[in-house]
Amino acid sequence: MVGTLLIRFVESKKKCPPWNPLFTMAICIACFGIILVTLIVLGMKCQTNIKNYIYLWRVQSSRKKGYISLPEADDYQYHAFVVYCDSDRSWVHETFLGRMEQEEGVKLCIHHRDFDVGESITENIDKYLERSWKVVIIISNEFAKSEWCQWEVDVVQERRRRHGRDVVLLIMLESIDYKHMTRRLRTLLDSTNPIMYQRGLGEVLFWKAVTKSLRKPLGDPPTSILFLYAVESFNTNEKN
Repeated sequence: MVGTLLIRFVESKKKCPPWNPLFTMAICIACFGIILVTLIVLGMKCQTNIKNYIYLWRVQSSRKKGYISLPEADDYQYHAFVVYCDSDRSWVHETFLGRMEQEEGVKLCIHHRDFDVGESITENIDKYLERSWKVVIIISNEFAKSEWCQWEVDVVQERRRRHGRDVVLLIMLESIDYKHMTRRLRTLLDSTNPIMYQRGLGEVLFWKAVTKSLRKPLGDPPTSILFLYAVESFNTNEKN
């Protein structure tokens, strides 16, 4: 019809074929498949950020719950005692330490810097754990392979049994290989919500979650504290 004047146009008696419903179904299935694949790819790429968002949401929601007053950060010399392996020293000293102390004002106890010379490592750990409000455990595959770090995990677990689960902040620099997973480490991961570190995308969210966790009050005291509180109240009532 190119070049034909509109006044000479004659409507055709042929009708357009009806729309096949199978085309609609095929388009819907294709769109659903594209959306599903996109969500799966985003989930795999951003799973660290999703976990950190969930962790941050739990930290914020737990503030709304009441808790028995426990020691605050001002009662201690350090905000946190940092447990890490020597292979991760560069990240701890150059990245973590600089960000927390210089930008966030969080005082950390680092054994390479703060331990007393001449005393045994175990004595230093016991002394500076008592001077620290919380404990930060930085986990990697090298950490999982270290027997000494596994012993420190046992010490920290005892600290958590006395002061509650909020006293421990668990940071994972990488996913732990199955061959390096130990019973102690599995128990720690099952009982503590870790914060995943990811360079680049989501790094701002990671630092925000770490800062809020280190400044979060110790809430929901462990059973032992509740039991002692109940016994003390009972004895007081008996005397009265």
